[in-house]
Amino acid sequence: MNIMDITRRKFLKYCGQAAILLGLEAWLPKAAAAADGTVPLKFLRHIITADAASSRTIMWQANANLSGCALEYRPASQIRATKQVAASTTSLFEDKLAVFFSSVTLTELAPGTSYEYRIIQGERATRWHQFKTEPANRTEVSALIFCDSQCSGSYDIWQQTFQTAWQRHPESQFAAIVGDLTDNGQSDWHWDKFFAAMGTIPEQHPLVPVMGNHECYGLDWKFCLPRRYLASFALPTNNSAKFQGSFYTFDYGPVHFIVLNTQELELHELLPGLLERQLHWLKQDTNRRHQPWQVVLMHKDILAYDEYQLGTQQKDGISDIGHAFMPVFDELGIDLVLTGHMHTYRSRGHIKDLQPADDGPFYVLSGPAGNRYYQVPDDRTYDRSAIYQPTPPHYLRLHATAQELTLTGCTTDGEHIETITLTK
Repeated sequence: MNIMDITRRKFLKYCGQAAILLGLEAWLPKAAAAADGTVPLKFLRHIITADAASSRTIMWQANANLSGCALEYRPASQIRATKQVAASTTSLFEDKLAVFFSSVTLTELAPGTSYEYRIIQGERATRWHQFKTEPANRTEVSALIFCDSQCSGSYDIWQQTFQTAWQRHPESQFAAIVGDLTDNGQSDWHWDKFFAAMGTIPEQHPLVPVMGNHECYGLDWKFCLPRRYLASFALPTNNSAKFQGSFYTFDYGPVHFIVLNTQELELHELLPGLLERQLHWLKQDTNRRHQPWQVVLMHKDILAYDEYQLGTQQKDGISDIGHAFMPVFDELGIDLVLTGHMHTYRSRGHIKDLQPADDGPFYVLSGPAGNRYYQVPDDRTYDRSAIYQPTPPHYLRLHATAQELTLTGCTTDGEHIETITLTK
């Protein structure tokens, strides 16, 4: 038999037979061993939950309706403790393709415990994957923050930024991506490249997505509802069916993280009442928190930086989003606000009552994590530190204890940008 005549299906079949003869079938995914040519699951990923000590949301997707999927899980190596949970599946037809999104939220998990899980469908199954819940009373947190991972042409730069950051900081518990995850929010190609670039890291570490304006662009580049973003992430509830997925909060160690939606320009006609509902929810949410630190993640920045603002009718100074949120941040005692959108790094220090101050929320702008580069003018009133232009791909590392929060900026090439330390 000529080896060039072997088809992919035959090759997989022979590999499966060889594995069985060698006694290795237990180490192979059942789907691969079956070699039946069905569409595999794609982009297995963990999504942040409100409490990382006792719950996990796990998602995956496919380009075919793989009905009957379920998730099996158990404490590591405890075969008799295996449980099964049926997956919830939704579909989206966009960009001339149907995509099926499946999710399972595991609750009542034991804190500080190693688990293993796999996805099953009938007689087929993935390999076992691992994750570990956080301790019940965790006293510190380490996280990676990326802004504007959007790319054009190729997502190689996003892959390099994301993978390099995790290689340098493997102790990180989760990755936040602060808006403009992709260049076009309804493009199947962009979303596939975005997820593929992250590799297997999301199979055990949660993602924290933040909606950006590019998530609200259709294939015609007109404003639209962020359908693909909302389908891609089963996010913690905000007790509002109309605005589910637009904003949410979660706790991790000593930090209460608040994820906000700054797409008022793009969504005010498509999703009326978004800003008002969000501000009301924000005040209620912060009244219930118990962590010493409050950190906001939101895409658009508090400063205009030469981007025309419909509200102020200005291209500099405080942006419309800044005017909407900053007085509330003052009122609620927010400690740190991390933004993106402008594709550059700027630290503005503390701002209170819309003026530079010695206390009040501390504001840091960062990005890009992808390959879209801009020239951004200075703001001599608010900018305390900045990086050169065009800004190279970079990320932030956040580490917090009950007494101290440290934020470090680093380029993908290893250049240290700045370290900021806040204390209680």
